[in-house]
Amino acid sequence: MKAKKIQRDLEEIHYWDARVLQMDSCFFGDEVAIVFEDTDENIKVLFTGCSVFSFKTHVNDRLKPLKELVKAQIPYFLQDIEIEDIQVEGKSLLRCKIQMPPLDVELVCSNTLIERVSTGEALDVPND
Repeated sequence: MKAKKIQRDLEEIHYWDARVLQMDSCFFGDEVAIVFEDTDENIKVLFTGCSVFSFKTHVNDRLKPLKELVKAQIPYFLQDIEIEDIQVEGKSLLRCKIQMPPLDVELVCSNTLIERVSTGEALDVPND
């Protein structure tokens, strides 16, 4: 039931085709954050208590270091986010599948938080 509420909250943001500005992993993968553009503010989705984190992309996507890209060159746009409740060893967790071609992300976590962040906040994203 937790997944349905998070899914509903995400869909109310209308994230489809939003440019992904940042994806970070902290604390040895315990937290994964994705920041994407919204009309007036950026949205940060924070996945915590992660026990599985994987991403797949095409090798050509990694030939040029991504840190050298300016904002207009970032190729990632959210297409779909699916969140479902799962049980692992008797624990209630969330499985999250995120499509942002050419990158696909899958993770299992214990919680997901959605917050708006000011566009003036320093994100490590070069401007156009």
